[in-house]
Amino acid sequence: MFTSPNFTLPMQLRWRLFYAVLLSSLLCLVIYHNSLAASKEQAKEYQVKAVYLYNFSHFIHWPDTLMLSKNMFNICILGDNPFHNTLEYVVGKEKFKEKPIKVDYFSNVVDVDECQILFISQSEQGQLKTIFEHLQYKPILTVSDMSDFVELGGMIKFYLNRKRQVRLAINPEILREARLQADANLLRISEIVSRK
Repeated sequence: MFTSPNFTLPMQLRWRLFYAVLLSSLLCLVIYHNSLAASKEQAKEYQVKAVYLYNFSHFIHWPDTLMLSKNMFNICILGDNPFHNTLEYVVGKEKFKEKPIKVDYFSNVVDVDECQILFISQSEQGQLKTIFEHLQYKPILTVSDMSDFVELGGMIKFYLNRKRQVRLAINPEILREARLQADANLLRISEIVSRK
């Protein structure tokens, strides 16, 4: 998935990706039987998205000065929570550079300034302009599954292909404005999109 004929991943990265895929598979099996989500198909979709959210911590680079000043790595949801408890299962007791990873939920964008990754729920569609104005130039990775999210100023969008597999669209320009950098391997598997 992350390789091309002319590119070989380092062994450590291969093992990391292998364990991420293995974790995703195990989570899909466990949560499939216990999920309270309205639709089994939607539950599986958000399990995959939760694994992606966690793994972005390995493929996005935040400013060193910022990360040195933080005691925790925060993955946040703004608005309705489509993941239910899946994200907590995925994160578990994982760490980011020896920092504990915490999952937080917010209803107002003014409260998200301590987040490193922010998933913006579809319930916030009408607030996107205000959200982007508040977050402009802040080193917070914005992610959503709203249509046109990256074209309107978001960083990474989840979308489903014809086989209903979760895929990524990314806007590197917006990441650079926020002093974030996407790993080449993440860019390689993503659709690159520009802002309108």
